[in-house]
Amino acid sequence: MMTFFMLTALVPRVKAWDQADFEIFDLVDELEKSEGKGVTFYSWLDIPATATAPEIGKAYRKLSFQLHPDKNKQDVKAKERFARLGKVAAILRNSASRERYNFFYKNGVPRWRGTGYYYARFRPGLTTVIVFLACLVGGMQYLASWINYYLEKRRILHFVEDARLAMALRAPKGHGAPTVGRSFLEIQQNMVRCEVISDEYLIVYPEQADPIHLNVEWVEKPNFNNVYLVRWPKSLYEKFTQPKVKAEKEDTEEEEEEEVQVDQKGTEVATALPKKKVKKREIGTVEGTKVGGRRRAVRK
Repeated sequence: MMTFFMLTALVPRVKAWDQADFEIFDLVDELEKSEGKGVTFYSWLDIPATATAPEIGKAYRKLSFQLHPDKNKQDVKAKERFARLGKVAAILRNSASRERYNFFYKNGVPRWRGTGYYYARFRPGLTTVIVFLACLVGGMQYLASWINYYLEKRRILHFVEDARLAMALRAPKGHGAPTVGRSFLEIQQNMVRCEVISDEYLIVYPEQADPIHLNVEWVEKPNFNNVYLVRWPKSLYEKFTQPKVKAEKEDTEEEEEEEVQVDQKGTEVATALPKKKVKKREIGTVEGTKVGGRRRAVRK
């Protein structure tokens, strides 16, 4: 109950945070990141929290002289530190902004700074929002599919229990209750015949319809590829790529058919042409005389 009242008291303060408070939050984070954890505006200027305006101005001039970029040319972050010092001094010199900072200085900077703070520093674009919503819807669909999967299994087991209970009520006295066999189920105030096959397998015989087989092992497990987030881009990809593949296959088949037709025509032409008869010449014995160093063949 005490926590509830504390949260209730904190709500008006959260609603009262404005852009000036957000700037203080950012400056506190940057200062601790640059100068060390636990460093405050007052400790950085080396002054007490009760310092007066002249004391703040004197401490600012002293530290700005030390942090000036012209004297720290080798320090890459000198300009950032010098600019940060100017913002800190401006907050402490203004009475309203100093009062706001003193509140967070005493009570601590809150971890949760409101949705406005985070939205102002991270404004998602349209693409980011669409991707986030798609992932959210896909995750919820995947979770719902697992819930339906377990509910379907429980439903089948519940049917098996009801069928066995009906079998036990109809069993003769003195006999053990059967675990398998024919029985009845009450579905939508109608008695339907069924048959228990095993602890996880049941066959329902509705009137004027085909038997319905209910098996726990046959319940399809959820697959992430069936989620809308994956299935929709995949279907679009197949929609635009399959026509090209089909067209390429059809072109290849047409080319093959043309080649076959040409081959068949060529064969038909070749078979239609008359075969030329080649006369075999009778080559007789060769006699020769030596003329000019060569042997001349004489045909008979």
